[in-house]
Amino acid sequence: MIPFSGLTLQVAAAAAGASPLPAAERICRKIEITGSLVRKERVCKTKAEWRRVEEQGNRQGRAILEQSAGRPLVDIM
Repeated sequence: MIPFSGLTLQVAAAAAGASPLPAAERICRKIEITGSLVRKERVCKTKAEWRRVEEQGNRQGRAILEQSAGRPLVDIM
């Protein structure tokens, strides 16, 4: 009996015509470089990594809005 690794299963699924595991699928985006009007950088991450980046950006945006509105970020009560 031969144990199957995740890579072996992905290769077998690809050979059978099925798509690879969605969590491991790479998604590439072009990101504008600060200070340049034309230059862009290609960044590739998995779906889960992009989700974490977006969530972190949302948290930072909320913190900036709360700070500018004069509300504390953490309740001291």
